[in-house]
Amino acid sequence: MLRRVLLLLALLTTTAIADSEKTYRVRGSIMANAVLSDVSALAASARIVVNGGEHTGFIKNDGTFTVENVQLGDSLLEVSSADYVFPKIHVRISTKEDGKASIAARYVQIGTEWSESAPILAYPLQLSAAQKYEFFTPRQGFNIVAMFSNPYMMMVGASLLAIFILPKLQANMDPEALKELQNKP
Repeated sequence: MLRRVLLLLALLTTTAIADSEKTYRVRGSIMANAVLSDVSALAASARIVVNGGEHTGFIKNDGTFTVENVQLGDSLLEVSSADYVFPKIHVRISTKEDGKASIAARYVQIGTEWSESAPILAYPLQLSAAQKYEFFTPRQGFNIVAMFSNPYMMMVGASLLAIFILPKLQANMDPEALKELQNKP
């Protein structure tokens, strides 16, 4: 009898915990723009990451995405792409009085506090690329000013000045002062 009571109590506790950890789905799409014209090319390499990898979603060829099992509260949604920069989104999932979920999403700047004053984005989310990563830096051409502003070139210039100008100054010196300099040990 005691065993059945304990089993029933354990079952009720497990059910209560499962109900309190209800999860939700975050949906959206990646929109084409001047930076990213073909969303299907992005689908193979990019993914949607919530809270640094706690939850992950994949982008379909049409640009739509779904992230499952996101819990109530605040989350940071990012598009992880090697080729494009996307804005980071603060997602707040809360429940209304009728028990339905409410999702409020805002753009967020990393390193600042999440502000309630930022405008709320439409749901399902519509994200677009902000810019393309530039990994190649073109080589600079020859620049004579940059070459002579190098500290090593300045030292070479000072040495050359000493080699070529000092003998000329010595030739213009008074002969007595020159003998005096040569006699000093």
